[in-house]
Amino acid sequence: MESERYFSGEIVVVLADGSRRSARVTADEILEVDKEIYRVFFEQGAETKVAESEEDFFEALKNLRHDLEKTGALLHCFGASENVYPSGMQKSMGPAILAYRMHIGSPALRKDIVNIFDADQTVVPSTVEQQKQFHERWIKSLSGKA
Repeated sequence: MESERYFSGEIVVVLADGSRRSARVTADEILEVDKEIYRVFFEQGAETKVAESEEDFFEALKNLRHDLEKTGALLHCFGASENVYPSGMQKSMGPAILAYRMHIGSPALRKDIVNIFDADQTVVPSTVEQQKQFHERWIKSLSGKA
């Protein structure tokens, strides 16, 4: 079994009361004989969580976010931002560590590509469902059906 680390760093967590705390996050691709596993490890104080997906890192991050949402916590990173979502090609041709920042009514451009574990002041922390709904609105806005 081999593994490759794609990310290791701090991500801010927005707690239910609005306060913020840092968490240590690592993202590893585990290569087994017959499959790839995308693992996101989360550590905040004494609390640790592991989320996995056989699809990609974006899905593993969504699994972690579902778990954090049970306590009202949201991650402050591009992969958890309302207006960020990977394209089909980013998901099918790689580990989906990159995604597009979307703008209603405008197609995503190369300059809109971000790393899902990075963050800046434009991140809009959201639930998995809010992010999905924004993505659906964005798709409709491109066809004039927004």
